[in-house]
Amino acid sequence: MINLTGKSVFVKTQEEYLSVLKIARFQGFTWARENHLNLIEIPFPNILNFCDGKIATYSCVEKTLYEASKIVEDEERIKDAVNLVRTFAKYPDRTALTDTFIESLKLLADTVESQMEEVK
Repeated sequence: MINLTGKSVFVKTQEEYLSVLKIARFQGFTWARENHLNLIEIPFPNILNFCDGKIATYSCVEKTLYEASKIVEDEERIKDAVNLVRTFAKYPDRTALTDTFIESLKLLADTVESQMEEVK
């Protein structure tokens, strides 16, 4: 069994959460604000942190947790969209307005709009 001290564990489901809690309880961990490690309601997916001093925490509920693979996939789609739009800007008379091109414009518009919201 792995020593959880100093580790963070990504849990996607309630079942994974329950299994990790069982191991952590066995190792003597308690929630940071409690004197137990009983089941508490947390959003999924989430990250459980097992700190020195046998204290357990989880990620802040206000923050959205993203999987790295999703972010990388989105970044590739955005790069492809930028390349397609730049090609159109460079050669507007030789580029067809395909569904892919329209989807690229929508993706870029959504991305810029999202970033503007984050700045506010």
